[in-house]
Amino acid sequence: MDKPILITGAIGSGKTEVSKYLRSKGFPVYDSDCRAKALYTEVPGLAESVEKALGVPLSGLGVIFSDRAKRERLEALVYPHLLADMNGWVAAQDAPQAFIESAIALEKPAFNDVYGKVWLVEAPLQQRMERNPKVAERAASQAPADRSRADVIIENDSTIEELHRKIDKILNDTMKTDLSKIISVAGQHGLFRFLALSRNNSVIAEALADGHRTVFDSRSRVTTLSDIAIYTSEGELKLKEVFLAIDKALAGKEAPAAKGDDAAVKALFKKAVPDYDADRFYVSHMRKVLDWYREIVKHASLDFVEEEENAAEEAPKAE
Repeated sequence: MDKPILITGAIGSGKTEVSKYLRSKGFPVYDSDCRAKALYTEVPGLAESVEKALGVPLSGLGVIFSDRAKRERLEALVYPHLLADMNGWVAAQDAPQAFIESAIALEKPAFNDVYGKVWLVEAPLQQRMERNPKVAERAASQAPADRSRADVIIENDSTIEELHRKIDKILNDTMKTDLSKIISVAGQHGLFRFLALSRNNSVIAEALADGHRTVFDSRSRVTTLSDIAIYTSEGELKLKEVFLAIDKALAGKEAPAAKGDDAAVKALFKKAVPDYDADRFYVSHMRKVLDWYREIVKHASLDFVEEEENAAEEAPKAE
């Protein structure tokens, strides 16, 4: 799974509504505020330590929004537990993409390694005040979000329906797998996501598995997965269709290991693509395709961006 996407924004901006909608779409979302409150009862001695350090009962923690010293003491006690809880939740996720909702993670360096991309939810102050009466009280204690660190900025200045439409568009634009931007590089293990071309035509890409960036010079043999097809008795079958056929044939079961038994690998392809051309599509090709399938499922998704038809281009074969 890619690192979770951080959903952040000031109080009243609507980040909780964004999280709620994402959950309705099947995405796992970690609620930092809810979990922080739960830790007071789940972590032995934490509540007592906080009350002693701040000199107020838990019911009076609202004082931190007007007292910086108390807020910093609270953070020093609670945030290490929250970070551990967050990391544990992330490690337990197996969905292609998860989210973390947090108002503070972006401004606290301790949380930097937990999330990847950032969705910043914004709204005009007047609307935020109308949505949440606590905005006026807490606004002074919240530093403005660093917009330069946001990968996506969601302007939540209209209706809930409009907000949902914006989220759907973002999901469509960023969550679907675009095989024209997924590349295989000869001699390199795993798949990469194309980012850009440098001035000397080197390819800048990041590993699908861990996001590590690499520059491949112009001599590297780079192939986009959208340009790959396999031979069948009826012609050629695009890799996207092969992946979907494999997924259907597996029917929810785990794919066999690409380096496993030849018979198991061939049996899967015989079920998924029964008319594959055995004279030109070998077990070695199947293993490579199966490796790619497993990586796409684990680090991206089988919800593909539709390719534009281009009859002038002929797809190279998997080798």
